[in-house]
Amino acid sequence: MKNLKNAILILFCSVLAATTFTSCLSDDNNDNNNNVITLTGAQRTQTLQALAGDYSGYLYFYNTTKKDSVEVDWKVSASDSTFTSFSFPISFLQNYVATNSAIKDAVTNAGSQTLIGAVNTYAQASTTYWNQNYYFYLLTPANKTLNFTYNGKACQITFADYMANSSYGYIYPQIQYYNKKSSINFVIKSVKVGDDQIDVNTVFQAVGSK
Repeated sequence: MKNLKNAILILFCSVLAATTFTSCLSDDNNDNNNNVITLTGAQRTQTLQALAGDYSGYLYFYNTTKKDSVEVDWKVSASDSTFTSFSFPISFLQNYVATNSAIKDAVTNAGSQTLIGAVNTYAQASTTYWNQNYYFYLLTPANKTLNFTYNGKACQITFADYMANSSYGYIYPQIQYYNKKSSINFVIKSVKVGDDQIDVNTVFQAVGSK
C-alpha cells in the first residue's frame, strides 16, 4: 500500500505538468521571507473570484496497479466560498476497501453523491506564484464527511486535514488554480457503512478546467 500511495503522488505530479501547472503539491514552505507577501482582503477576494466557476475533469486513482480515472464535475462560488460537486464519484473507492464486502458493495453501487465544502484563501502567498496568477486555497468538506444512505444503512466517507508522507512531508486538501485550470487534493481517511469501517488514508486528486 505504501508503494501504491507513492505511485499515486508521482501520477499527480505528471498530471499537473500536463495541465500547465508548474509545481506539485507545493505549499511554499521553501520560500524565504523576501518571497512571501501578506494578502489584503481585496487580494484574497481576487483569488476567490478567479477560482469561481463550473469545472469538468477527472479524478485520478489506481485500479490495482494501473492508473485510472473517473469523470467529475464541480463548481466554486465566490459569493459564499463554497465548493459543490453534485455528482461526486465514490465507486473508485472499491479499489481501496476490497477487504470488506459490505463497504465495497455500498461504494460500488450507491452512485455518485453530493459533496459540499468550504474554500478558504491563504493569508500569504509566494510572490513568484502571485505574479503569475497562480493561486492556492484550502478545501474543507462540510463536517469533514460525505454522508449518504445505502440499503437502509448510514454511510460516511471521512476526510482528513492532512496526510503525512515521507517524500512530501505533509499533503493537505489543497486547491491549485492557474489559467482556468484547477487541481484538488482529496485526503480520504476512512469509509464507514453501518457498523463496518475501513481506513483508506490516501490522497486522490481531481484535475479540471472551466
